[in-house]
Amino acid sequence: MLSVILVAVTVTIAAQRVVPGWAEPEPGALLSVVWQERVTPQQIDTESVPFFSTAEIPQIDSFRTLSARFGADVYRLVYWTSDADGSPVRASASLYIPVSSEPHQAPVLAFGSGTTGLGDDCAPSLENPRIVRLGWYRSNMLAYAGQGIMAIFPDYVGFNDPSIPQRYFSKFSEGYLMLDSIRAARSAAASLGSVVRTNTVPGPRSFTAGYSQGGHAALAAADLWRSYAPELDLRGVIGFGSTPSVEALFRDAGWYPPNIIYSYLQLYGNVRVRPAEILRAEWARDLELDVLSRCVTEFQAYYPANPASLFTPRFYDALMSRRLGEFFPSFKAILDENESGLDGHGVDTLYIQGLEDWIASTASNREYVDRLRATGVDVEYIEYEFVRHRYTRPAGFVDSVNFIWARMN
Repeated sequence: MLSVILVAVTVTIAAQRVVPGWAEPEPGALLSVVWQERVTPQQIDTESVPFFSTAEIPQIDSFRTLSARFGADVYRLVYWTSDADGSPVRASASLYIPVSSEPHQAPVLAFGSGTTGLGDDCAPSLENPRIVRLGWYRSNMLAYAGQGIMAIFPDYVGFNDPSIPQRYFSKFSEGYLMLDSIRAARSAAASLGSVVRTNTVPGPRSFTAGYSQGGHAALAAADLWRSYAPELDLRGVIGFGSTPSVEALFRDAGWYPPNIIYSYLQLYGNVRVRPAEILRAEWARDLELDVLSRCVTEFQAYYPANPASLFTPRFYDALMSRRLGEFFPSFKAILDENESGLDGHGVDTLYIQGLEDWIASTASNREYVDRLRATGVDVEYIEYEFVRHRYTRPAGFVDSVNFIWARMN
């Protein structure tokens, strides 16, 4: 076990370490790096307790966490990435660098959050789980850092930018963001090595992971990796309760499509995306106001869970009979364009599924995994009994850590 030595003067210097930037808008280029805090292994273990709590479901061995072997330095980064159309935009992320008393080479993991909402107030980085729980994401990332993994947790494009809403379920925006977050993490860790002594350097191999929407983003990054960021050695993709098929999500859960429809309306225009033809009048009428004013816990209480109550009868019938291509060909093409993971990327994939997940349904994800394997991808698919959507991450944490280190070694 590696011990961690905390030196007060080092932390004082780190607190003053701000790397400003108005860097050229090259993908992944850093604009700023700000140190926030140092967390000890003991503090990581304490913070992990709520994230790994299984009070609401039956106890099973897979939910047990590992004790932290490393501390972590936490940073806030701003960097350049690409919007869905390839134009440069700024993004923000939290970076968690393992702190060790001995030299340590860490895998770099980009982790995408689940759905939080479209407006700036819904950014996952703003989560205060003791008030509104979005996922205990800080605890989740610290748990990875405690296992020696350098984790970067980005806000999706559109967050922290009042000029555009989140690019929700945009394969290209999400994929670019995840890859550029890895670039930014690597640059930050390399530039900070002589200022903040962590004894950690980024290892040569990178990974993407995500929960729910984040699984869509992680698989999108795999699709785009070789063309967009070929210098990265992407060795694995991890999905927890993933929703890589947008069309399947439309069939499974009625809460999310209004946000997706609004996002695609911004990206593709009202010729190809016509909310009044897709959504019932009561949901289409004030679509912009509704989706931009409600974060996930609010719109889950506002929109119906049953898609039959959300969509127009014509759209619903076409969706459920899998005939969107016949009756809504333009919109079907958009859904297909934003399906992620099926471009033959060849990256090893760990796919975690809870058998009590009624958002990313087991039936939909079994079908998707079959399609993913048909592209030649080596998929380790694990189903957990009694596990609901929100618990796929604590359930699969140990398996995800083992998956990463097996591909580092």
